[in-house]
Amino acid sequence: MPESEWVDFKGVGPKGPYDLSLESKKYELAKDVAAFANAAGGLLVCGFKATRRPTDLHEAVVEPAPFAKRLVNTERYKAVIADLVRPSIGVEFSWYDDPGDPDLGYLVIEVQALPENARWALVTKTLNENGKLVTGGVAIPKRHGDDTRYLPPDTVYQLVNSGLRGGPAMELALAVAGGSAVNVAVADFVIDALVERRRRALLSSLPQAEQRPRRQREGVALSHKEQQAVDELRRLGEIAASSLSHTLSRELRTPQQYREEVDAYLEKCRAGLAPMLEQTAALQRNPLVLRLENRSDAMLRQVQLILTLDPGYRAIVRIPDVLPDLSEFPWPEPPTPFGSKTLAARMGVSVGIPSIGLPPARRGPSGARLPEYTSSQDSLVITYPPVDLRAHANVLLPPVVLYGCPSTDGATALRWSATCTNLDGRHEEAIRMPVEQLGVTLPPDAEHPELAVT
Repeated sequence: MPESEWVDFKGVGPKGPYDLSLESKKYELAKDVAAFANAAGGLLVCGFKATRRPTDLHEAVVEPAPFAKRLVNTERYKAVIADLVRPSIGVEFSWYDDPGDPDLGYLVIEVQALPENARWALVTKTLNENGKLVTGGVAIPKRHGDDTRYLPPDTVYQLVNSGLRGGPAMELALAVAGGSAVNVAVADFVIDALVERRRRALLSSLPQAEQRPRRQREGVALSHKEQQAVDELRRLGEIAASSLSHTLSRELRTPQQYREEVDAYLEKCRAGLAPMLEQTAALQRNPLVLRLENRSDAMLRQVQLILTLDPGYRAIVRIPDVLPDLSEFPWPEPPTPFGSKTLAARMGVSVGIPSIGLPPARRGPSGARLPEYTSSQDSLVITYPPVDLRAHANVLLPPVVLYGCPSTDGATALRWSATCTNLDGRHEEAIRMPVEQLGVTLPPDAEHPELAVT
């Protein structure tokens, strides 16, 4: 059984579940009780060894460790809790015999949750580096999943400030409601294959056999008169290109000039292929949807949420019913096919060749309020439009498509902060988001790239 927001398993030493001869264990007991009281209540189950294995998300029981009942002194436990925790917390103690040995068993400490209007439970002393209890400081722990976290200093300050003014405090929670980020990898051979296919398609307009003198095809230099004739023809071509701007003309380029145009075109396209394929692949998956919850007793107005992520990610909004396909890759306008009749003024070598670029952030229906994205070398920052939240209400935030190839160890960490206009302070926290691993590949004999879930 895994640990969770309502159950925490405790191993037992030679002197019992909490060795109250040690001040550090007194603090641990007070901290555990206050943490459950500040959440939804829960159970401290003493007599089971729990650990987190590499394949587990949470600590889980690995073996029972029953102990003698004489090691339990509930009156001392109650005294420690009464001394170190404010306000008074409802705690009940229960003993369960071990089925295999009636002389041994397990202790369960049941902690009741504090009502919302009575929070927060404080531990009235802190531990120094020597494991000694010291006065002059307080701690506010709270059970969070299978872990205990402390309210950050900004939130504690806000609680104190709000209390002095007699006002409510802001408390928010953020969770993943659906979807995931996408880690996309595009194989190099896919880019090479797409460029080569495009090259063959564009060069197919060339004649099967180029009509050039045999000596020229074999690299033999032309005579002086022959070269003069070729130069004269080229000069006439330039005159036609500059003067017949509204006249349809046959091809004025040589096959070699057309090949150079195609090479320059594909070279510029190559750089944009991988980012475009990554984006198109990511848009096929479910976007990341977050749920923002107001856990305070007050109406929160214009809650501004800001996310900070690994700089390897990019963000885009997926518009309903607009889903690009890997088979419909948006190549830029290519050079004019060889041999086609066009305006003579456009017959020269192209001066500006477009390159593949990512489209601007997709916009939703008219009036839709969508997140804004800011990318830098240090982070990707997503700013959501402000929302109003009634007390204990929640809202689903606009979905975003997060994709890329992050390389840092903390790539799944999503750091967030929130403020509102009617209460002071800032709520800051971090959560882990799910990440889906995708690959873009080109199977043998396939016409178009395909997605592969890795």
